[in-house]
Amino acid sequence: MLAASTSTEILEHLQEMLVTIEGYFYRIDFGPEIHPRSHLIDRDQRCACPLGECCPAVLAVIEYLAGGGETPPEPPRGYYPVAPARCPICGAEAYFDLKLSSRVRGAGWRCSQSGSAHYWEDRGRILAEKFSQKYTRM
Repeated sequence: MLAASTSTEILEHLQEMLVTIEGYFYRIDFGPEIHPRSHLIDRDQRCACPLGECCPAVLAVIEYLAGGGETPPEPPRGYYPVAPARCPICGAEAYFDLKLSSRVRGAGWRCSQSGSAHYWEDRGRILAEKFSQKYTRM
């Protein structure tokens, strides 16, 4: 459901909101007066709602962190809880691709410049690092 409340109404409730850590995300609960009530924010400060980085819940995370709040754990190298905003290979815009998603790798994504080629190049780099680490310990 898209927000029925305005950004101004949400900003007025920043003091009343509850921030918790859920997995690799911040969960923001604005209370029953705001719709949608709950928002998930990733470590890059993007909300899962359609407003993304423009969501007022992102401001709640910024205030929470400024007040000494804890950060969610870092996901394991190579696991994407959400698609990256930028391609880790070239920095172009990236977007979610369900067909490339898996339980092991997390959210699949495509590069706006190269399609899935940079996704697979990134996967190859990650596997090469893991392989190298495994055999340098022996």
